[in-house]
Amino acid sequence: MQRRTCFVVGGITGVLILIAIIVTVVVLVVEENTNRNGCTIYPFEVALSPLVVISGTSDFLYPLPGENVLRFDYHQSVDFICPGRNVLLNNVNSNQSVLSGYCLENNTFVINNAHVDWPNMDCSNTFWRTARYTGATCENNGLDIEVGYDTGDNRFLRSMSICFDPELQVAHYTFINQTASINQRALDTPRPSWLQGTGFYDIGSVTNLYVRANQRRTINTLIGLNETSALFIEDDTNYFLARGHQTARSDGYYPAQQNATFFMMNIAPQWQTFNGFNWNQIEIDVRDYAEDNAVDLWVWTGVYGVATLPHQETGEPVELYLFVNSTDNRKALPVPEVYWKVAYNPITERGVALIGVNNPYYQAYTPLCNDISHRLTWLHTKNFDQEQGFCYACTVDTFRRVVTSMPNIPVRGILL
Repeated sequence: MQRRTCFVVGGITGVLILIAIIVTVVVLVVEENTNRNGCTIYPFEVALSPLVVISGTSDFLYPLPGENVLRFDYHQSVDFICPGRNVLLNNVNSNQSVLSGYCLENNTFVINNAHVDWPNMDCSNTFWRTARYTGATCENNGLDIEVGYDTGDNRFLRSMSICFDPELQVAHYTFINQTASINQRALDTPRPSWLQGTGFYDIGSVTNLYVRANQRRTINTLIGLNETSALFIEDDTNYFLARGHQTARSDGYYPAQQNATFFMMNIAPQWQTFNGFNWNQIEIDVRDYAEDNAVDLWVWTGVYGVATLPHQETGEPVELYLFVNSTDNRKALPVPEVYWKVAYNPITERGVALIGVNNPYYQAYTPLCNDISHRLTWLHTKNFDQEQGFCYACTVDTFRRVVTSMPNIPVRGILL
């Protein structure tokens, strides 16, 4: 009996010792993982840094407000993506556009069982941007177009949406998510070429329509001027029609998002006097609002109406277009009467419509809605400067009563 009793006691003691060892190992592992600070990377480390997303997702990642780095938890799984190109690791071509890995520590990730530092990852070339029709319609019989990057694995990283009018060949509006970290965006991104996309235009080369000599000829013919007269479309000044972005290049955080704005569907004819001054100030003020208030905004930007100039013989106002077919008199690519931007906080459901008059030759204007710009302390436009473009602001609801192409969103108040 004594020998049996000793055996039982010894067995219990062994089990307890084994449990203690297991607990100790678990504690050590937990402490090791807890003490890991995760990963921190500067997203623009090299000129062609891959895009980094949480594994299996299609959403761009942004720094926390006030920061300029991306943070990942220890062992968090991420995808490194070079849309249409190949990921390079330590200057070795992986021959794949998407590589998966997980955070180890600092700026080191584990990819294919190898430790790779973030500065040693880049892409084989500039990403290939895509604009494609989703098959859906949007406001006022528009075509819903998404612009972004096809990852090649059944994902699409959407940078912006466009509601495109196929008849007038101009966008009703564009839409983006404006990150609160926008003022930490990539700077000095090389300017890409303009792309017309496939299957959206039926008016030939849009680029040619914007050439100053061509726009002068078209506008002058409409208003009864000699084709070469520089009365309105001047030489060597800002009095000409620029390719005016709806979603601005600087509204993109990543170089890829900035490059995605260079699709023709994102532009409309905009007087450069307005484009480079008050409209530019509106764009800056919206970005600053997002940063200063640490809030991600939803931003719609669009055009409305058709600008006019007086006919040189009759004095009657004539609507301006950059495309006129002399055979059937079809007109397209109108010069907008106004540009507009709706900035909206989806959390508080507060928003505001900002409007600018796109015609430096207008002596006066009639607002589309009641002006509330005096209530916006964060808006710094010169509202009554004719050359820089008359500007004003309205509540979203009163604005939508006139501009029906703006989507119907719930609004509880003004974005103050």
